[in-house]
Amino acid sequence: MNTHKLIAAMGLVSVMGLSNVSLAADEGLSAAQKAEVKALIGSYLKENPEVVIEAIQAWRSKQEAAESAMISESIKELMAEAKNTASPVWGNPKGDVTVVEFFDYNCPYCKSVFPSMHKLVKEDGNIKVVMKEFPVLGENSVYAAKAALAAQKQGKYEQFHSRMMSKDSRLSRDGVIAAAKQVGLDVDRLKKDMESSEVQEELDRSSIWAQRLGIGGTPAFVIGEELIPGAIDGGQMKRYVEKARAAK
Repeated sequence: MNTHKLIAAMGLVSVMGLSNVSLAADEGLSAAQKAEVKALIGSYLKENPEVVIEAIQAWRSKQEAAESAMISESIKELMAEAKNTASPVWGNPKGDVTVVEFFDYNCPYCKSVFPSMHKLVKEDGNIKVVMKEFPVLGENSVYAAKAALAAQKQGKYEQFHSRMMSKDSRLSRDGVIAAAKQVGLDVDRLKKDMESSEVQEELDRSSIWAQRLGIGGTPAFVIGEELIPGAIDGGQMKRYVEKARAAK
């Protein structure tokens, strides 16, 4: 009996520790025997606490590997969609490297990245940038994102986007409309288009992609097959672009 209990206990420990005690203990053991098995496991773990740590580390590694695989697959699907996307595009629509950016107009880090990113895209001449409006910083961010997508319908997305990114302060609704007027948008049409189903559907798609990629804040970039969370400078972005280009 002692051997039987030891085998059962060690089997449980090797799997995870205590979580599946009842499953093995139910195999023909009495209540007293089950208690003995649990006591044996408890004693073993007290004497060998590293077993629990190793089991947790192994479980975390397995989870991280699974999550990484899911994100890699999502990146491939995102890049496939980017070839014929409804999202706003600037730079070279036929560029050999695609950069997907998730951003918020009220995000100071997004604004800090914009000048160097804009410079790189213009100088390189062969980068396609897909813009994913991802307003996570409140209602005014949502309003600004809707206005930008509505500006796309008037062929002025890039101008409006550049104007919005040049504003240092947090945007109000009045500030969004002022920016629209400054770049020559028809404001009445803009407000109407902001409430269209197409605009909402685009925001929803961006949100779904962010969720699939594990993006919770802005900015975030997908360049080639890599997900880069957080702000990066022009030099870093250039290296990511060169790496993606070399991998083709």
